[in-house]
Amino acid sequence: MSDQPFLFRSHRRRNQYPRSAQRGLRGIFLAALLSLLFFVPMAGPAQAAVDPEPPRGAAPASDAGTDIVITSLGEGRRNVPGALPPVGTTWPINAYPTSIPAGYQSETVGFAGVINTQEVDGTTTAQMYCIDLRTSTRVGIGYENGTWDESNVPNIGYVNRILNTYYPSTNLPAGVDNNTKAAAVQAAIWFFTDGYVVNRTNSLYSTVASIVNSTIAAGPLEEPDAPDISITPATAEAAVTGVAGPYTVTSEADEITVTVDDGFGLFADAAGTVPLTNPVASGTQVWVRSEDGGTGPATISARAVVTVPTGSVYLYDGATPGVDAAQKLILADTRELSSAASATASFFEVGSLTVTKSIEGPAAGSQDAVVISIDCGTGYQFTFNIDAESTGAPSETFTDIPAGSVCTITEPTNGTNASVAVSTSIVPTAVTIPSGTAATATVTDTYTFTSGTLVVTKTNMGEAAGAQGEVTISVVCTLDGATVLNETVTIPEGTLTPEAAEFPNIAVGSSCTVTETGRGETTAVAVTVEGEGTVVVPPTGSVTAALTNTYTFNPGTLAVRKDITGSGAGRQGVVTLQVTCSSGASRTITIPAGTTEPITEEITGLPSGTTCTVTETADGATTEVSVSTVIDPAGGAITIPAGDGVEVTVTDTYTVNPGALLVNKSIAGPAAGQQGEVTLEVTCTLESAVVAEGSFTVTAGTTGTVPAGTLRGIPEGASCAVTEPVTGESTEIGVMVDLPDSVTIAAGATATATVTDTYSQNPGLLRVTKVIAGEAAGNQDAVEIDVLCTLAGETVFEETSQIPAGETGEVAAQFLNIPAGASCAITEPVTGVTEFVQVVPELPTPVTITPGGIQSATVTNTYTFTPGTLSVTKEFAGEAVGAQGEVVLQVICGPDGSVLDETVTIPAGTAEPVTRNFEDLPAGTECTVTETETGATTTVSVDTVITDPVTIPAAGGAELTVTNTYSFVPGALEVTKAIAGEAAGQQGEVVLQVTCGPDGSVLNETVTIPAGAEENVTTTFEDLPVGTECVVTETATGATTQVSVTTQAPQPVTVIGAGTVTATVTNTYSFTPGTLLVTKVIAGEAAGRQGEVVLRVQCGPDGSVLDETVSIPAGTEGDVSTGFEGLPTGTECTVTETAGGETSTVNVVADLPEPVTIPAGGGAEAIVTNTYAPVVQPEPQPAPAPAGPDRPDLPSTGANGTLGWLYAGAGLLLAGGLALAASRRRSGSTEEEAKPQE
Repeated sequence: MSDQPFLFRSHRRRNQYPRSAQRGLRGIFLAALLSLLFFVPMAGPAQAAVDPEPPRGAAPASDAGTDIVITSLGEGRRNVPGALPPVGTTWPINAYPTSIPAGYQSETVGFAGVINTQEVDGTTTAQMYCIDLRTSTRVGIGYENGTWDESNVPNIGYVNRILNTYYPSTNLPAGVDNNTKAAAVQAAIWFFTDGYVVNRTNSLYSTVASIVNSTIAAGPLEEPDAPDISITPATAEAAVTGVAGPYTVTSEADEITVTVDDGFGLFADAAGTVPLTNPVASGTQVWVRSEDGGTGPATISARAVVTVPTGSVYLYDGATPGVDAAQKLILADTRELSSAASATASFFEVGSLTVTKSIEGPAAGSQDAVVISIDCGTGYQFTFNIDAESTGAPSETFTDIPAGSVCTITEPTNGTNASVAVSTSIVPTAVTIPSGTAATATVTDTYTFTSGTLVVTKTNMGEAAGAQGEVTISVVCTLDGATVLNETVTIPEGTLTPEAAEFPNIAVGSSCTVTETGRGETTAVAVTVEGEGTVVVPPTGSVTAALTNTYTFNPGTLAVRKDITGSGAGRQGVVTLQVTCSSGASRTITIPAGTTEPITEEITGLPSGTTCTVTETADGATTEVSVSTVIDPAGGAITIPAGDGVEVTVTDTYTVNPGALLVNKSIAGPAAGQQGEVTLEVTCTLESAVVAEGSFTVTAGTTGTVPAGTLRGIPEGASCAVTEPVTGESTEIGVMVDLPDSVTIAAGATATATVTDTYSQNPGLLRVTKVIAGEAAGNQDAVEIDVLCTLAGETVFEETSQIPAGETGEVAAQFLNIPAGASCAITEPVTGVTEFVQVVPELPTPVTITPGGIQSATVTNTYTFTPGTLSVTKEFAGEAVGAQGEVVLQVICGPDGSVLDETVTIPAGTAEPVTRNFEDLPAGTECTVTETETGATTTVSVDTVITDPVTIPAAGGAELTVTNTYSFVPGALEVTKAIAGEAAGQQGEVVLQVTCGPDGSVLNETVTIPAGAEENVTTTFEDLPVGTECVVTETATGATTQVSVTTQAPQPVTVIGAGTVTATVTNTYSFTPGTLLVTKVIAGEAAGRQGEVVLRVQCGPDGSVLDETVSIPAGTEGDVSTGFEGLPTGTECTVTETAGGETSTVNVVADLPEPVTIPAGGGAEAIVTNTYAPVVQPEPQPAPAPAGPDRPDLPSTGANGTLGWLYAGAGLLLAGGLALAASRRRSGSTEEEAKPQE
């Protein structure tokens, strides 16, 4: 649909005659008008008819992108009457109108049907339909393939549905000839693209209505795939001296022809040396070179014969001079046609840059490496490296730099080092690259040597550092026999860290002697000097003369004295003293055992200020004597004075230690550990006096030999006796006590005395109960029970008890006089088993007899009948058998698997039956089988049938069968409706059609999204067979008169096993553009005599959306309206009048409208009223003769040509007889105006 404004004119004239005269004039006028209707075809905006040929002598115009040209009209019908909606309005797409809608404008279309086209460079033809009724075209106009978006044609999805359903792609609609089919299909297409409605009285109406209504019901189709021909990338750039590319051409065709604009060449290699030979295969890479130095852009075209599907759009190629627009076409049926794709290549002019490095100065050749950086923009950065110690003026040229580039030159590394300085000059620092020639720049570095520095440092070390006197240092430097420096450095006494002395700016190569004339030594401090000597000053850097003085103090003496006292003096062991000094000196002093006299030892030559510490590492204490040590001074630490001595005294006082008695309790005998508490008493005497006594208790149940306790502090020589007033014996336990002899105590020693008690126990009784149980209890034979008791490895008791055959329940037996502590084993050598009865005996563990006690034990025999067998079979069936995973069966017999609980594992993929047998199962046992692992996987499902539980017969067999039928797991389809765009939430109801399988045989569902939905809506369809193809279409897009939509539909998807495939339909909603109607009202008594009127229409800030002028010719009468379409919603529009039509004889009063705002999907109107009045003349003028009324404009009919006016006179004569009737006829409806005139 055209986006240019359309001009509508209506005329009004002031009445100047009486009504009777007016009626007469109208009759005459109408008669003349009717005569013209017989002889003059009407002209209007409908342009469906194609001019039969181009202007005489003109060849069809085309360019490299032209695919087809129009050659002729095909099947169809001429002069089809109907009506169009006003320009800029929309129309509902819900059903074909049953009559011409109100407000529609009559339009008789000159031709409706197929338009024949032909390849621009071949003979293949293709049939097209028009999808742009309001725009003209003609034979010879060229077209190129386009997209639906580029066409900007509304409802084109419905058009594609028509093309894929009706003539010529099928033989529908049935029952009419091809001309009628083509005309009806074209008229139906125009309903969707232009709102065109055929008159109901026309024979095409019913066929068109049927096509439209069926298409609405079926819904729109998606845009077909574009022809498979492409060039990538769409654009590339290169230097004019190089090649652009590579470009890759691809197509479904076997051969592709590639061309380029004149002045440029195509090549098959990146160097541009091998010319391209046509045709080429899909995937070929090509390069472009500028042959004559042109910069382009050059257009590269790739053309091939490919499949162009039904519904592909063709748009005017713009190659015909004088033709700005041509109607849009759509392919009626799939064809193999020549189609082209294009890309562009741009070239830029280049130049070069020569950079010279000039190395100068007295130090030239002594510098380090130099780096010069050249930055000419992204992709054009260069580095110029000059080796260290280079001389002269090396240079380097950098080529293929885009002309006009500004290159910045810097020297990030200038070659300076420790002995060389530099001064740098860059001329110029920024260079503009000329086209085709070389620019130059010079970097000059002037190198010079630098002077040196002498640094004198002084370091004081040693224990006496800081106690020294004043120090003086002499510094003398000479060069070539001349003294260049003679200085003295003075360091005050006591300085710990002297500052370094620096002497800068000394000539390179000077020899400097550093000596210490005053060293800081005193009577108390000695010194050693290091570092005196001569150094040479280097260039630029510095040299250091480092002096180090080490200061020390004079040594002192330490005396260590050992004194031994006390009642135990002389009985002590070896004593050891350890001397440790901070100076690193140490000494060990040993005093022999038994020494009683004092001993002194001296350590000489200890440095002054040394701290020495004396410790006693062995104090001579023994088991017989203990010691108390005192060191003077306390802690044993003392500082050594310079040249003097100090003393440390260590005094040890020894005393005799008392003795002790350890009393042990030994518990023996067979009843050891079963006794009660035991009490022991100790009494010690010396010279008939008790000097120590004590009592000890041994806990009841103690066994073995244990220490009862130790009595300490017993004087040396005392005699100690042990008694046992409480022995631990009881009525069940007897004891024999063995007391030790008296013990004499030694000094510092511990004597030992042991009391031994031997315990014994009384005999006991054993009671054995026989329990006879089980389903076969009472059917057993006689039973015999044996009791065998041992003690200390010997048999101490053995006895047998018999139970008669047929007994049931519990039977008891007692075994007497068994020695205490004996372990009794109970066995059953005769169990009562017969040929028909089995037994499971449950014997007790050995029983230990307690002294005088009664012990109990139970022997349980469970009797059963002879067991049976169970056979478990696994069978496989179904389409997916063999594809299943591992299967695990659980076989359980008896309550909670008490008889049998086994698993049977069948490997994945097993297809044949598997049987597992279980034997020796008790008769009457109930067995079940379950399936803990079914073999189901993510892609395989299973249906399991398991037989009912079975009971094991005596000495017989039972069977269980598990049958698994496997099938493939279905998949799911997730359909998502994505809602986006500025108008999201303002749309109407959206309906999606989801079909799976041929003709929706698997799934055919409708998903409805309510109007106003803002969020994405997802619907999931489950249990779909694997491999099913699903298609999602949109039968209702939610577009309204105020909201437009762009739909992105998904490709068909295939259902996968146990998975979910997704299909997303994305609708992007935007507000529908509106229209502006600007109406010029011409009023006043001088209306029609004014000059030209010019209106300026501006929409958006400063006319950014629309800035148009509307010219109304001088003399126009009545109202003149101009429409503007496609204006964004909310845009503010103003109308001004740049020329009001005022002349020397006419005055004007203009009434301009207020600004208006464009509504969504609607229209706004701005009315400019000019009232004209004649200019008052100085003298009155005679009135002009009355003029007849002007002939009104003819309604648009859509005819294409205009016949001559030769028949006008005859028409007037014929119309005269109808004048009176015509003058009384009222205007009919739009539909009536469109009817053929008779």
